[in-house]
Amino acid sequence: MNLFGKLRAVIRLKRALDSRGIMQSWVADRLEISPAYLSLLLNGKRRLTTNLCEDFNLLTNHIKGERRDDA
Repeated sequence: MNLFGKLRAVIRLKRALDSRGIMQSWVADRLEISPAYLSLLLNGKRRLTTNLCEDFNLLTNHIKGERRDDA
């Protein structure tokens, strides 16, 4: 996944968290990472791996209630 796709995943997740009032600790638990590491990812202090990027997108879709028909 390219840099633009990774940045888009971070932005989408941040917006979903803000609009739904979801805590980062809840997201970190679902992604099986520490809240501190999630914070570093969301603030651009750590690089987002392709696998985590895909997990961000899946979780964001779940939070927003979106579904993919091609899955």
